[in-house]
Amino acid sequence: MEATLTGIVRQAESSGILCNATMLRNALLFRETEQYPKLRVEGFSDVRRINGMELIDEIGDAYRRDGVEETIVITRSNKRVNAYNNGIRNRVLFREEELSAGDTLMITRNNYFWAAGYEHLDFLANGEFVEVVRVRGEEEMYGFRFCNVLLFHRDYEIEFEAKILLDALHTEVPGLTREQHECLFTAVMEDYAEITQKRKKYLKVKENPYFNALQVKYGYAVTCHKAQGGEWKNVFLDLGYIQQSYMGDNFYRWLYTSVTRSSHKLYLVNLPDDFVELPKI
Repeated sequence: MEATLTGIVRQAESSGILCNATMLRNALLFRETEQYPKLRVEGFSDVRRINGMELIDEIGDAYRRDGVEETIVITRSNKRVNAYNNGIRNRVLFREEELSAGDTLMITRNNYFWAAGYEHLDFLANGEFVEVVRVRGEEEMYGFRFCNVLLFHRDYEIEFEAKILLDALHTEVPGLTREQHECLFTAVMEDYAEITQKRKKYLKVKENPYFNALQVKYGYAVTCHKAQGGEWKNVFLDLGYIQQSYMGDNFYRWLYTSVTRSSHKLYLVNLPDDFVELPKI
């Protein structure tokens, strides 16, 4: 099944976000995606080109103006996402602990275990954001580190207790690596060695709170994939270094999606000159 991008409804008519999104949409429509897209960064109040020296102050201003929940950084890789999340916690929010009250977290794997018993909440979905209300304490089990926390779910406006898998905060994949997941599964299985039937043993593992610990990342920066379906007043978009050989429909779709996550202000971070439309003389 094919879908065609035909309209954008978030931005006003005089919007630079709308202007650039329309340009990208038309390029996709007419298959003109082999060259660097030329973004318009002049003449609009809702699009700004900033450098790395300005970044920390601009993110801080956005937090104070609209709130952490209305501000996001979008970049291209999990490695860069981790770097941004750590930098924002250290240099904007001044948080030294690995996990603190007030931290924004993004769930990276569907979880049914900790949603049980809450009306209107069937499961905790991949991509949803929660806020740390209270850190209860850390513990080690099965060779992994866990943290017991009280969380607030923004969408459902409920508080709930959960166990977080701290090791998953820092991996360069959405959650645990495959090897880590297999190690955890094997270690939990050993706790039920007295159960001989594989099916009953497997069911016990599925009921284990450590095996069901929430896998999360810090929620201040995300990849475009994780940002799909979301909307923020302030979006800081970092393309990174991209060779022209990477141009094509996939990149243009990525850029279109990233640009249209913003409803008010789009910050283009360290945008290369190759992506900037030259002013008309």
